[in-house]
Amino acid sequence: MKIRYIILSVLFIGVIIQYSEEKPISDFYYKYKNSGYEKGLIKSEANTFNPVANYNFIINYDPINDIADVREEIRWINNTEYPTEEIYLHLYPNAYSNNNTFFAQAYRLKKENMTRVNFEYVEAEGERKDLIYFNPEIVNPYDSTVAKFILRKKANPGDTVKIDIKYSLKIPVSVKRFGTARGRNFDFISQWYPKIGVFEDGRWICSSYYPYLNYYSDFGEYRLTIKIPKNYTLIPGGEITDVQEEGAVKTYTVVQSGIHDFVWAVTDNIVYEKTYYKRKDGATVNVNLFIQPERIKYRERYKKAVINCLAYFEEKVGIYPYSNLTMVDVPRTSASGGMEYPTLFTVSAELFSPQKTGWPEYLVAHEFAHQYFQGIIANNEVYEAWLDEGFASYFATKFMYEFYPDILAYFRIAKFVPVFGLNFLSYNEIPIIYTIADIPVNLGAQSAASYYRNLAIGSISDLSYLQPSRLAYVVNSYSKPELMLHTLERYLGSDKMDRIVKEYYNAFRFRHVKANDFINLVKRFAGEDIDWFFNEFYADSKIFDYSITSVNKAGNNLYAVTAERKGDGFFKNDIALYTETDTLYAKWEDDARWKIFYFETEDKVYGAEIDPRRKNLLDIEFANNSYMIEKRYWASLSISARWFFWVQNALIILGSIG
Repeated sequence: MKIRYIILSVLFIGVIIQYSEEKPISDFYYKYKNSGYEKGLIKSEANTFNPVANYNFIINYDPINDIADVREEIRWINNTEYPTEEIYLHLYPNAYSNNNTFFAQAYRLKKENMTRVNFEYVEAEGERKDLIYFNPEIVNPYDSTVAKFILRKKANPGDTVKIDIKYSLKIPVSVKRFGTARGRNFDFISQWYPKIGVFEDGRWICSSYYPYLNYYSDFGEYRLTIKIPKNYTLIPGGEITDVQEEGAVKTYTVVQSGIHDFVWAVTDNIVYEKTYYKRKDGATVNVNLFIQPERIKYRERYKKAVINCLAYFEEKVGIYPYSNLTMVDVPRTSASGGMEYPTLFTVSAELFSPQKTGWPEYLVAHEFAHQYFQGIIANNEVYEAWLDEGFASYFATKFMYEFYPDILAYFRIAKFVPVFGLNFLSYNEIPIIYTIADIPVNLGAQSAASYYRNLAIGSISDLSYLQPSRLAYVVNSYSKPELMLHTLERYLGSDKMDRIVKEYYNAFRFRHVKANDFINLVKRFAGEDIDWFFNEFYADSKIFDYSITSVNKAGNNLYAVTAERKGDGFFKNDIALYTETDTLYAKWEDDARWKIFYFETEDKVYGAEIDPRRKNLLDIEFANNSYMIEKRYWASLSISARWFFWVQNALIILGSIG
């Protein structure tokens, strides 16, 4: 075995030496104006975008020693109204250079996890440049994930700056998204190249690599030429346009337009299946599935979930514009699972994952949703992560209830074996207090469990990189925004929400988007003053808790219902009075702390309820929303509603633990 690797290494190194003879980088330049930006996109007028940073890579990759030698050419176009005298670069691999970077402080690296970009040179317009390392937002002298260089002459609006970079990169053992899987020949290469920051409104936005957070960059065109041993498979986030084989080496050419990031993976052992999705307009999307051999039993579930996602999002949001979509199932020892990149996303699955757990289907749906929210509608994830994570969570949940409605609550024994029911208390991964039952998971329950653990620290509107803890970041980027969007849909109605989402996609695809873009769109479609909604749910960290405290007879055929607003959060609620023949309704639309509502009826009254349709999913205690005069009232409530009250209170308990 060792002799075989030595022979292969020698052959590969020989090819690298031959290929690496200096040639003018312009010989390899993939000229944008001659390529047509439709490469990798299905032709459509709706695909129009302004390319800002066009990248061309020539890579010699040695997967045995995990080393990439890279020549990178960038054409950066100043398509703003402002001049600039400097260029900013993201250097994400440098986050792995020591244990004091912003990123490493959260993950603690071993020597095998460390790397950094090893530059041979950086040139701009043929002139060698010295990099100036700095931190744009928070000072950290140990973090070198952002650098800039000064241009010889100012780049005015419309100018193009040609940047040439040569460097090598050692691929570390995988820690969070990037690296080689321990014990496997599987290298996932993300955030691996010097990337231009975003120049907008006369200033550069080029944030350091913070833990938990993702990215922000411009749309452009990518071309990659890479040499790897022929017994390895290349998995790219783009369209393979050519494969050449010579001796022990394969050379791949990959092109993709209309994206703002590019990833790839290399492995010598994976199951590949290609399938297709036919869009409503007749265009075909190539669907590439790469699955670990030990998870081949999930092949049909993976495929069904991906195809269902394409159909669902085309119906609910808009067409998928790219000609290819790739799903990569990563090994258990890879830290690259559950991540999204343009045209490619990664997933994983447990050895035991019955379909009624909703896993891995939910993970597929969430990561696929990012193809739209951050992939096509590109927000700044360092500042406003909720615009992609919240929308992805919201749509993944809606997708699950459309295609997999019978999901049951479950817990795992020793983090491995799923058991349907609820686990209240464990010791050393052994359940002590638990219930075994088939409990349907109600819409929003998973996000509610997270939200209950962090009710008031931070708000959705806070800058993501300034959230005080990982829990606050997760709640205010994922959980609370999902619950807010479900609540908005229930308040406005699903038809109106569908129109808002489709218009949002049509207006902002292939563009950068900010929170106010979405909020202003909602205001335009709402048909009423909706400022109060975003003031309560988005701009502040308020707690919602409404209750009915009494139902009393106030006269002949007159009943008084007392409702209270126990939390500081305000919501426009319905009040329902249940009688033996029908249900009467009233509106509570002001922010009073309590209010009495009068109903007139000749029928026997059983009780009253506030928010009977469960519009506000951020109400922390639905169990106090109703008041029953007689036990018989329970006959008018569905079993599922009673289960929801019980499960919600269980989640409150669980959310308070740990």
